Amino acid sequence: MKHENSLSATIRHLPGPQRLIRIREMLDLLNCSRTTLYRWVLSGEFPEPKKRSGRTMGWTVTQYEQWLNSCC
Repeated sequence: MKHENSLSATIRHLPGPQRLIRIREMLDLLNCSRTTLYRWVLSGEFPEPKKRSGRTMGWTVTQYEQWLNSCC
């Protein structure tokens, strides 16, 4: 029995860095206020923002798309 151990079989593909949707853009996409958005985050209705490099916060495109698929 031949056993193949190729490097390509052991490597996982990781997606590249995703664009971050910042708060102002997210408010426009959802057509809601900042207070409403953070109320949704606190209640678990909307995903928590990710923090990148210091004070930069926002949601990845994937987070937003997954939320859209689950709710709408």
